[in-house]
Amino acid sequence: MEALQEGFSAFISGFARVFLVSIVIWMIGLVVILFKEMFQSRELNLRDYLQKVWKMLLASFEFTAYGAVVVGPILFLRAEEEERLTYGMLTVAAVILSIIYLYIRKQTGGFKKAKQSE
Repeated sequence: MEALQEGFSAFISGFARVFLVSIVIWMIGLVVILFKEMFQSRELNLRDYLQKVWKMLLASFEFTAYGAVVVGPILFLRAEEEERLTYGMLTVAAVILSIIYLYIRKQTGGFKKAKQSE
């Protein structure tokens, strides 16, 4: 029973780490977007700014999950024996989130919009 509890705790911890890194990346992106908007010659359009903030939030969650799919196994292979469960579950959480994000993007036509804008 203790092993099941430890595994579930590591699984939830994997999701928490992915979300925490996503929030940190989003905050860094907010600062970049804010400075870009402040130093433009045109007036600040709040609606456009909030759209950029929302897109940055979605992109940070997506790219962090995709990146964790790559980084998670590397951390797993380099980790000590007691940390392998944590990084293994981080990889599992990242794969689950990546599948969910890809499914949502496919259902909302996100890939078609990206191709049309190019």
